[in-house]
Amino acid sequence: MYNMICENLHLSVEQVMAELDISRSTVFRDYAKIKKVTGAVYDKKTSTWTL
Repeated sequence: MYNMICENLHLSVEQVMAELDISRSTVFRDYAKIKKVTGAVYDKKTSTWTL
């Protein structure tokens, strides 16, 4: 998921769900882990990631 974010800063939750065949809750659980380790932040208003 982190590599996907690095390649596309406009990656949506729906795109991650479809690409990895995982649920919305799994995306957010994994996102929380990525945020804790890397500091990556998702802005819901602009639908972009900041690394």
